[in-house]
Amino acid sequence: MSTRQRNAPAYRPHVGELVLDRRTGRTGIYMDTIGGEHYLRPESGGREWTTDPHQVGPTSGPRDSAD
Repeated sequence: MSTRQRNAPAYRPHVGELVLDRRTGRTGIYMDTIGGEHYLRPESGGREWTTDPHQVGPTSGPRDSAD
């Protein structure tokens, strides 16, 4: 990660928002930020994972409510 990316403000998702973890390429539901890490969980449920806030961004499209 470049210094410019690190100094840019991190995307600030809302609880329950579907976001993209650019580090892993996975999408997940934003749950909380604790200890400087974002907690995400899979859309279909399952185990949460953590990621750096600078690695999280919006998904490319709206969340499909039919899921």
